[in-house]
Amino acid sequence: MKKGFVAFCLFTGLMLLLPLPVRGDATVIWDSDDGFSPATVVIGPGETVTWWNYDPYGFDVTVTFNSAFHFDLPDYYGQQVSFPTKAGTYTYSSNWGDHGSVIVNLPPTINITTPSDGATLPASGTFTIQVDASDTADDSISDVQFFLGTGDTTNALVDVFSAPYTTTVTGLAPGTYVVIAVATDSHGAQTTQSITVTVGGAAAINLNTPRLSAGKFLFDVAGLASGKTNVLQTSTNLISWQPAQTNIAASPTMTLTNAPASGTHFYRLLQLP
Repeated sequence: MKKGFVAFCLFTGLMLLLPLPVRGDATVIWDSDDGFSPATVVIGPGETVTWWNYDPYGFDVTVTFNSAFHFDLPDYYGQQVSFPTKAGTYTYSSNWGDHGSVIVNLPPTINITTPSDGATLPASGTFTIQVDASDTADDSISDVQFFLGTGDTTNALVDVFSAPYTTTVTGLAPGTYVVIAVATDSHGAQTTQSITVTVGGAAAINLNTPRLSAGKFLFDVAGLASGKTNVLQTSTNLISWQPAQTNIAASPTMTLTNAPASGTHFYRLLQLP
């Protein structure tokens, strides 16, 4: 038997001859015993479907989408159709009474809302990952998978099957990590987003209770970053703050001094970037 291939493009009923490749993104086989196999295929926007007639008895078949678009498929012939970028279900039938459909499926959207990309997280290594995921009106989110990568290793965290799509990570060692979220819709299309975070930022600065020595307040401070500028500030109302002393830390710990003043005063220490 002779073989052949014809390529067409389907765009809202308009049929155009195109030099498309022989193999499309999905393949449907027809024969008079089983009809279309598979009867339903799912493709992405702008992808193609190839129909092949492999009937063992040599019968031809006509595939009809609507009154404006149909094609004849002789035995052992193939035909490829390119579909629009608009999501939807395109049904068709054969002159033998068989039915099928092509689903053009848009992938879901996904956004990691927490933490932010490039965030520096506490040295405790415990934080929450939150994801927004959505899909088109004729589709739905099946699940969101969470992964955590470091170096050449990627570990699965959890698979969440309903909103809110969130999980908590605990006890991570200091280092740089890639947080990955993968949303899958009901037709199997997936969208992936990843961000990078750093665990183990600067240690918390502790400004200890002041003590009085030689007529001055002494503040013992721990958790400083060597070489960083630190500003001791004072306030009488916890709203307006005034600088009292500025120092460059020579070590993680140091003692600051400040002359006492009348009335109630509050103190805080800021480490500048």
